[in-house]
Amino acid sequence: MNSGQINRFRNFFLLVMCAWGISCSNTKDTFVSRTFHNLSAHYNGYYNAGLKMEDGLDKLAASHVDHYDRILKVFQYADASKAKAIYPQLEDAMKRTTTVISRHTIIDKRGNEKPNSERWIDDNWILYGKAQFFKHDYFEAIETFKYVESTYKKESGRHVASMWIAKTYLELTQLKEAENKLDYLRNQSDFPKKSKWELEAVNADYYLQVKNYDKAAEHLMRAAALVKDREKKIRYNFILAQIHQQKGEFKQAFDLYSKVIKMNPKYEMAFNARLNRARCYESSSGSSESVRNELLKMEKDPKNKDFLDQIYYALAGLSKNEGNEEEQLRYLNLSVRNSTINQNQKALSYLELGKIAYKKPEYRLAQGYYDSTITNLATDFPDYTEILTRRNSLTKLVKYLKTIETEDSLQILAKLTPEEQKKLVDNIILQEEEQRKSLKKQDEQTNQIFDPSNLNSANQFNRATGSSWYFYNTQAISFGFNEFTKKWGERKLEDNWRRSKKQSNLGTPDELITLESNGPGGPDTAGAANADTRRTHMLKSIPANNEAIDKSINKIVDAYYNVGMIYREQLNDLKASAETFEELLRRFPENKFKLQTYYQLYRAYAALNNPVKSDYYKNIILNKYSDTEYAEIIRNPNPDSKSTKKSSLEVFYEDTYRKYLNGEYVSVIQRKVDSEIQFPQNLLAPKFDLLKTLSIGRTQALPAFEASLNDIVRNYSNDSVKDVAQDILDYIHNKNNKSDPNLSGNPLPPDTASENKKLYSYLPDTLHNVVLILQNIGGLLDPEKIKNKISDFNRINFGSKGITMQDPLFDHRSRIIILKSFTGKTDALKYLNVLFDNDQVFGNVSPDNYQLFAISVNNLSTLLIQKKTDLYEDFYRGFYK
Repeated sequence: MNSGQINRFRNFFLLVMCAWGISCSNTKDTFVSRTFHNLSAHYNGYYNAGLKMEDGLDKLAASHVDHYDRILKVFQYADASKAKAIYPQLEDAMKRTTTVISRHTIIDKRGNEKPNSERWIDDNWILYGKAQFFKHDYFEAIETFKYVESTYKKESGRHVASMWIAKTYLELTQLKEAENKLDYLRNQSDFPKKSKWELEAVNADYYLQVKNYDKAAEHLMRAAALVKDREKKIRYNFILAQIHQQKGEFKQAFDLYSKVIKMNPKYEMAFNARLNRARCYESSSGSSESVRNELLKMEKDPKNKDFLDQIYYALAGLSKNEGNEEEQLRYLNLSVRNSTINQNQKALSYLELGKIAYKKPEYRLAQGYYDSTITNLATDFPDYTEILTRRNSLTKLVKYLKTIETEDSLQILAKLTPEEQKKLVDNIILQEEEQRKSLKKQDEQTNQIFDPSNLNSANQFNRATGSSWYFYNTQAISFGFNEFTKKWGERKLEDNWRRSKKQSNLGTPDELITLESNGPGGPDTAGAANADTRRTHMLKSIPANNEAIDKSINKIVDAYYNVGMIYREQLNDLKASAETFEELLRRFPENKFKLQTYYQLYRAYAALNNPVKSDYYKNIILNKYSDTEYAEIIRNPNPDSKSTKKSSLEVFYEDTYRKYLNGEYVSVIQRKVDSEIQFPQNLLAPKFDLLKTLSIGRTQALPAFEASLNDIVRNYSNDSVKDVAQDILDYIHNKNNKSDPNLSGNPLPPDTASENKKLYSYLPDTLHNVVLILQNIGGLLDPEKIKNKISDFNRINFGSKGITMQDPLFDHRSRIIILKSFTGKTDALKYLNVLFDNDQVFGNVSPDNYQLFAISVNNLSTLLIQKKTDLYEDFYRGFYK
């Protein structure tokens, strides 16, 4: 065929296609029509939109930050702020798919869609839903995917939509809903083969979130086998290795990390695979020299200078597996010393040191390490709540032990003459100053990190029992006092005394004294307080009469009992608990906790399988206190009455409530999630929700608290918790917005609160607008240019939302641009935050020349009438910031 014939054939083909397209209306359901619409829906819509989305998702995955100090996330979604960068690509994909859906959906004579006539329309809908998902419009995405589920019942795409619903629920941490959807999908034999790898990965993601590592490993193994993408295959194998490491299955983990390294991953993953592999090495596997040499080679590599802390941490793990604790401690301290940019790694090194001390047990030392762990650890670390709980328990323990030591020391001083007291205090102050100067000089020369081995000489005084107790030994008193001051200098007695940056939200009200600082042994170089002031303060602390002595003794008795209970209930150290209670009875036989102490000793020795001592204390209770509840519990430990039995759910709730009372609000919020996992659809769910909401009120801003209260009112209309939530909401709304010290938030200024309450009402679930008020002073701003920039911004980033714009006159100095409409406060704030960060719109505009607000439609009319932006700004700061 010559070129002329080819051209004639091409022109003829184009003519036929044009005629075909013209004749193919979307009201015709013929073979020709269906073929035309399918081709257009596939290539004009799905294919091209998919390319745009893939381009955006590649950028999103590249911006995702992996935290190698925990099990990696299965999917690389990045966070909402980084998703803003790919809004243009997502909007383009949404525009293409909506155009195709509107033009190529075949409809019948009544105007209804014929969903099974087109092959690619459901795929376009799914792509549209994915774009919503990656924009973090999760609820809109769920609605889109549910539409596909219910409309395209004969297409396999309905299963893909179900899978994305499960994905979305997982991002919203609605685990029960995600589980139900995944259970449904596991039974669908016609699930598309090409997407089975992704379904396995979603299942793995779910089981990782509920911490079922066995099931997560099963699904991840299948996902790694099915997926074609090389990077995903490497990632899944790495996560599999992490799961085995988490479970203590070090041989499997070691082999998988080796497999990942051989697959030639990116540098960061290869680096961490080598580190983790070293920590998984088992001495029974043979010589460890090759693994050690690999790490030492990495240590000498200049490009690893900023990662020395991780390398030393891995070497510490290798030493641990070899049973060499001394070398493990040395490497952990090197890790802390070389931690310059990775706070979480410093926290993990301190955590390992804390675990070593805790296991011995050396609780004082462990407390310092755990305190330093919490200081450096990110709050989103998976085991943060458990670590925080242990830190708080140890902090309370050390506080009470310190109380015993201090009061006993003061009572010893009280027995001296005034002249002897003054002489001893002067010697203490002099020694403190000399030791402070010496330590400061040493610190400047060596910047030495604290080594726990340096405390070996003091360990005899840290025991909780026996004649070596601190306060029975005058040498120990002097030693402890001087050691403490040598490390820390003189500190004001206040919360968080050891922190350079004060913060109390992670501590407990009792946290007045701890024994370590920015890393155990980190010296404080602040100068000593004025010597005369110190002398006066120390002398005044000495009890001077019998009444003061009695108060001191009561403090000791209270501390003893609390120490015994902490050992038993929080640290599960029954031996130390029993010894502490025994010591309490020995020193103070008639103390106010005598009966309770007998009962705790009976319980402790029974649990320790010591029937002789257990029976001894049991008989005391039965013979001398036969009419008490303790005697009744001993006589009838397993009552038949169902009312006296507590289910595991009730115990879990009571423990959660106790944590709320103790101020452990982060733990309470986490336990709400845990309750849904352990006790799905439980009867106490409303009460768990209320505790979570009250904890949000203690830790987050007022709008978040109100939103959570509104959820309770909406979700539990027939439960008493609804009344509690409503009462709090009424208090917030009806008290002129005056601040209650028990509620979090930003109270309105007293002089404007009443006026603002009359002007504006807080209705977060009503329609909202975003308003931009331009202060056009001296004609410096061109409102038309701003409008055009916003219009371009909306088209590129939010084209699918159909945002409209108005710009009525506001006053003689200002213009107002009104952007409408948004479904509620959350929707409006999300748009506003993206707009606010956009340099294309506001890059050359001074922040002093404009104001940007979200505002409900009813409040907008008030603002336009009153024109008092300062009053609305006060209201806005209280409820929208």
